[in-house]
Amino acid sequence: MEAMVIGGSRFIGLHLVRLLSEQGHGVTVLNRGQTEAELPANVERLTADRTDPDQVRDALVNRSWDVVFDISGYTPETLDPVVRALEGKVGRFVFCSTTSVYAESDIAPVEEDFPLDRNPDASEYARNKILCEDLLDQFEGRGFPMTILRPPYVYGPDNYLAQREFSYFARLARGRRIIVPGAGQALLHSVHVDDLVDAFIAAPQTDQTMGRTYTICGPDAITVDGWVAAIGEAMGVAPEIVHSTPKQYAALEADARAFPFGWERSTVYSTEKARTDMEWSPKYHMADGLRMTYEWWTESGLDQHDWDFSAEDRALEMLDSAV
Repeated sequence: MEAMVIGGSRFIGLHLVRLLSEQGHGVTVLNRGQTEAELPANVERLTADRTDPDQVRDALVNRSWDVVFDISGYTPETLDPVVRALEGKVGRFVFCSTTSVYAESDIAPVEEDFPLDRNPDASEYARNKILCEDLLDQFEGRGFPMTILRPPYVYGPDNYLAQREFSYFARLARGRRIIVPGAGQALLHSVHVDDLVDAFIAAPQTDQTMGRTYTICGPDAITVDGWVAAIGEAMGVAPEIVHSTPKQYAALEADARAFPFGWERSTVYSTEKARTDMEWSPKYHMADGLRMTYEWWTESGLDQHDWDFSAEDRALEMLDSAV
């Protein structure tokens, strides 16, 4: 299979490029060429800024691929020139969307046909991803061979959003207490980066996924308190959690309001459609995925980095005085 990854230089795209190469596929990456990355030697690199349609057209002219994976499409303005340049030149186009497109639901698990959050107060990120999906639906109507995957929060090795699990590794490694907003009982649903990459590669392997959308998540959801406890278990420490009321949390300094996920409502998603159509299933339960990620974090020397938790120190003093 000849594959192109748009992005490909960090986290999800990097893991996808590596796995495709390991499996013996021909791999090309298209990106701006501004992020250093250790890619397999046989990977071809194309350079274009996707905000410039002319650069995209020139980079893709007279080229074709069996499958293109778009990991870096965030707005319809940057997706449109890519799709136009690939019309008639790609066997399948697999787009990375997000579970952020779903509207809040009183029913769980959320399934792919649930309403999308088209409210004007939705986040810009979610609004743009919905518009990207709308654009792909329009092109699919005239024969463009696309599949959409919607992951939630993605975690694992090479995560460039260090404030997520890596910052909590650092807190617990330093014996710090962990501030948790609210009661800590809202459910989080994430996906390990390698499970997501497996789904990307599985998606174009069957005609069943043509023109369809899939939510890709881990096998289990976990409470906020359970997530902190799972990190502690991976590290062999017992976390001390300090709960703050929503009002207390809102009053903290911005740098102390560090919890990286939504915590006011539970989010649980169904993966039944992906399991059935793609014969895919996630390997990493949260506890196992965090343990593997922590081992990578220490082996990579990231445990030696400096962190500034001074705002949290002041926040803990305030929360202690409120007891």
